[in-house]
Amino acid sequence: MNLAIVVDKREAEKIKNTLIEKNLLDDSRKIIRHENKVEFPIKKRLDGFNIIKQKHVLSRKIFPPFEEIKRRAIGKISMRDFAQLPKKWEKFGDVLVLKMNGIEDKKKVAELYAEVLNCKAVMEDVGGIKGIIRKPSLKFLIGNNAETVHIENGIKYKFDAAAIMFSSGNVDERIRMAGVAKKNDIVVDMFAGIGYFTLPIAVYGKARVYAYEINPIAYKYLEENIKLNNVYDRVKAELGDCRKKIVSDVADRVVMGYLDSLPFLPYAIKSIKGNGIIYMHSKCREEEFPYKLFNKAKEIIKKHGFKAELLYHKKVKSYAPHIIHAVLDIKIE
Repeated sequence: MNLAIVVDKREAEKIKNTLIEKNLLDDSRKIIRHENKVEFPIKKRLDGFNIIKQKHVLSRKIFPPFEEIKRRAIGKISMRDFAQLPKKWEKFGDVLVLKMNGIEDKKKVAELYAEVLNCKAVMEDVGGIKGIIRKPSLKFLIGNNAETVHIENGIKYKFDAAAIMFSSGNVDERIRMAGVAKKNDIVVDMFAGIGYFTLPIAVYGKARVYAYEINPIAYKYLEENIKLNNVYDRVKAELGDCRKKIVSDVADRVVMGYLDSLPFLPYAIKSIKGNGIIYMHSKCREEEFPYKLFNKAKEIIKKHGFKAELLYHKKVKSYAPHIIHAVLDIKIE
């Protein structure tokens, strides 16, 4: 039917984001911009908007993003830079993070990616994640504001991508956490960050969560995300070191989303009420996964008077050569 909604130019960006979030924007047709109005092609009729039937349809040829970036790059950058164009990137809302290995004209390349991927800011990854507060080492190439709202699995994560880590490689684990807890479970998230695991557990599992975060910037966004996702009645967030703050003898489940989590196991055990499950993330050598890693955890658990059973194990992603990011689900009783 070639339907479109007509909106005021001042509201266009907000409405566009809503249409994209709800998968209602028809990207087979071009957005048409007039002097004060914008026409957004839509997939189906929407209430509450000025809807028209487009007389002149402007079709949009769709290229996969990287192919479109290459197509636009021809003649604009050197052949050397063209050969080094990054095939992978991390996009959080409208903020992009790229590795620019071997690229000479980084700003020009960043402009191409921003144009195709519709980003307000582009940053170069210059050093990975560092320290206990997990701060990314990034450099702005375009823009100077990296605050964004990233939507994943129906959950809104607001954060400053220049200051806060967000690993797209952990997406499967965040989705899995949405299904592990049951209503009325009590969950302790020892390293909550901006709510990576806290939010899916509270939103989909309807569980009560104690969420601890040591980084003040991450904690600020954790509080905002609790409100943004309407789970403020199910999540109790605290700023500080979980070893000093953690509640005792209450948890059915404990999430340890930190890659050096073994030394923190005694505190996870402390929070479990009798029996429970610990979701322990750790980096380890490939040959240690899963049983050597589990045996290390088992010894610590045994010293605290509990038995341990390995329920599930998974390689989340590669961390470095021969080093993996692993997760173990450990039942203790």
